[in-house]
Amino acid sequence: MKRVSLITATLLCMSSYSNGAEDLASAFTDGKWEKRVRVQYFSTDWDDNSATGKNGEDATGLAVGGSLLYKTAPLNGFIVGLGVYATSNPFGMTDKSDGATATTSLDLFRRAGSEKFYGEGYVVLAQSYLGYDFARSKTKAGRFLMTNPWVTPNDTKMIPIVVEGLEIVSNDVLNTKIQLDYMDGFKERGEIYFGNMADGSDVPNSIRKQYTTHYNTGDDTKGDSDGVLVGGFVNKSIDSLELQAWGMHWNGLVSQARLEANYAFELGDAVVGVGAIGIMQFDNGAGEFILPKANNGDSDNSIDTNLIAMRTTVNHGDVKLLIAGAKTSGDGDLIAPWRGFPTNGYTRSMTQTDWNAGTKSYKIGLDYDCEDIISGLSANLSYSKYDRDESKTPYSSATNRGFANGDASQWNLDMVQKLDGKFKGVWLKARFMNQDNKPTIAYPIETSNREMRLEANYRF
Repeated sequence: MKRVSLITATLLCMSSYSNGAEDLASAFTDGKWEKRVRVQYFSTDWDDNSATGKNGEDATGLAVGGSLLYKTAPLNGFIVGLGVYATSNPFGMTDKSDGATATTSLDLFRRAGSEKFYGEGYVVLAQSYLGYDFARSKTKAGRFLMTNPWVTPNDTKMIPIVVEGLEIVSNDVLNTKIQLDYMDGFKERGEIYFGNMADGSDVPNSIRKQYTTHYNTGDDTKGDSDGVLVGGFVNKSIDSLELQAWGMHWNGLVSQARLEANYAFELGDAVVGVGAIGIMQFDNGAGEFILPKANNGDSDNSIDTNLIAMRTTVNHGDVKLLIAGAKTSGDGDLIAPWRGFPTNGYTRSMTQTDWNAGTKSYKIGLDYDCEDIISGLSANLSYSKYDRDESKTPYSSATNRGFANGDASQWNLDMVQKLDGKFKGVWLKARFMNQDNKPTIAYPIETSNREMRLEANYRF
C-alpha cells in the first residue's frame, strides 16, 4: 500500500473524535471557492549573446492563466480540498524558439528546457487532499501546498510547487507551533506530473542518476526514491524572542538540522530586530554519488557541511532596513533541491543562491511603504554580493545557477501596487534585476544580464 493511502486511512479512523457539520450536502454547499486570474511577462537581456547567436532581449515569455481552488466546509472535522491550475501562451505571442536560451521564463510553461515545449500551456489538478482538524491541530494528506524550511510553493511563476504527503500542524502547546511533514511526491512549477523526491531540476545530477526519474527516462512516472521527513517547532514563550528548531531526513542520502533565533527590541521610535540561523548537514550516503574528493579535491567523499547567517533589521515608520551576511563552509554544498532556500530572508536574492561550498554573501535592503505617496504602493530596493570559491564544482544547478560558480553582485527593485475601489482584489507587481557575473577560468563566457518581471493578479 502506498504511504499516502495508509496515512489517509489512518485519518479516516480518527473521525469519531471530532465534531463538525451536520450533513454531507451542507459541507459542499457551504464550501469556499478561491479564484485567481494571473498574467506574467518575463524578459532577460544578456550582455553577451555570442553563446546563443541571438541579440537583444533573450527568452521573453508572456503567459495568461489562473487557478480555481475549492475547500469543503468541515464535516466531523474533515475537509476536502481541490485545486486546478492553468497556464497558456495567448495567441502564440511567446516565441517558442526562445526556449533554447530561456532561464527564469521556463516556469511560465511546460518546463522541458527546450524549444519542444517552451510556450506550451497546460492544465493540472495539482491539489487534491483530505484534511482533518481536531482541537488546535490541523492535518492534511494527499497533494497540497507545503511550507517548511526545505520546501515551499515558491509561487513566483504561473503554477506553484506542490507535494504529495502528509502534514500535521499543532498549536496545542502554549506559545508553540509543532509541525511534522512527510513528502514522497514532488511536482515542479512547470510540470504536469508528480515525480519522486529526486525528480526535481535542483536535485544534484549524481543523485538523480541513482533513481528512476523523468530526467533519466523521459517518462512522467513517479519512479523510486525514498520520501523526506521534516519536523520542527516555533516557540514564542519569551517576550520578543522567537526560537525555531527543525530537522530533515532523506533516507540513505542526507540529513540536516536547522536552528534559528529572532529577537526584537525598541530603540527610540524604531524597532530593531536581530536574527541568526545555523544549519548542519550530515552525509547519509549522498557523498558516494557526488564524490567531492574527486571533483573538488576534498579530504574525503563526505558532504558534511554547515552554513551560518545573521541579519539586523530596523523598522521606523514606513521604512525597513535589512543588513545580512552568510557563510557556507568549504566542506560542501548544502543539499536544497525543493525551493526552500536556506538563506531566504537573509542574503538570498532573485536567481541567486549562496549555499555552495566556500561562499560568503552580503545583502542590504530597504523596504518602503509608499502609502502616503500612492495608496497601496510599496517598494523594495536591495543590493547583494556573492563571493564564491571558484575551485569548488557545484553539486547541482541549484548552487551554480548556470554561471559556473563565479562571483556575482546584484541590484533588485521590486514594486507592488494593490488596487482598491472598483478594482479591489487586483494587485500589480514589477521586478527589475541587474546582475553582474564574473567569468571564471572554467567558464569564461560573459553571463551578466538584466531581467524584468511583470505580473498582474486578480483574486475573487
